[in-house]
Parts: sequence; structure tokens; C-alpha cells
Amino acid sequence: MVDDGNKGGAGSTRRGFLGWAALVTGLGACAATGAGMIVRYLLPPGWGTRQQRLYVGQLSELPVGSSRPFSTPSGQRYLLTNLGDDVVVAFNDTCPHLGCKVHWEQANDRFFCPCHGGAFDKQGAPIAGPPKDENTPLKQLALEVDGGALYALVPIT
Repeated sequence: MVDDGNKGGAGSTRRGFLGWAALVTGLGACAATGAGMIVRYLLPPGWGTRQQRLYVGQLSELPVGSSRPFSTPSGQRYLLTNLGDDVVVAFNDTCPHLGCKVHWEQANDRFFCPCHGGAFDKQGAPIAGPPKDENTPLKQLALEVDGGALYALVPIT
């Protein structure tokens, strides 16, 4: 009787196993990569990065319409701004266009960069000047309020 390789000889078993192993490994890699892309798409930006809570002040010490700077441990400067209606935000105080300092203009309801007339709305989105042309928003830090204390969530570098 002649073994044609399809009926269980030692060589066909090993080849079959290696073929299945390669197929399963390839499918697993595709699934993991695809699932990773889907998970990264569904999660908010910055999720999974290590963060620390940085105390930035008391909510009661930041009147509505006011803004004050603070620095992260890495030296980046942000503006802590009370926009009213229980909304406090923390945006980088450096304009993404050329690095000039941005400040909050309560009367105009915007963040403004005087260097080239760059302006940003309450969400940090560019609305005028070179930042709008380049579609470069202000960087934002998430904030937490805990018993009246304000904490910025800053990446651990």
C-alpha cells in the first residue's frame, strides 16, 4: 500500500499541524491587530497612558470668567479657566502656531493669541488666524473636582 500523504502518515501529521499552527497564528495576529485598532478607536485619546493627579487649586478661588496659569511637572504651562455654568477647563497657554502666549478674553468669549490674531473657542478649537488656517487646536488637560479641589490629569513622562 502506498501512503499518499492524506491518510495519517507521520509526515502528513507534522505538515498538517504546522499548517494549522501557521493559520491560527496568522488569524490570531490579524484579529489582535484589528481588535486593537477597534479598541483604540473607541477609547478616548490618552486612554491607557499613565497619568497623575496634579492639584491646581480650589474651585472657590477661581471666579467665573477668570483664568490663571499653572505648570505641569514637565514644565508645560496651562491656563485654568472658569467659563461659568460649572465649566472649568485647562488649555495649554502656548499657541500652536508660533508659540506665543494665549490668554482668556472673557468679554469676547475666546482664548486669544495676540501675535498673529489667533483665536480659539471655549473648547480650544481654532476660530481665527493662522491656527484656524492650520486647524490646530489648543492642547487640553482633563480636570477632576474632588471636594472643591481642582486636579489636572497630567501624563507621567
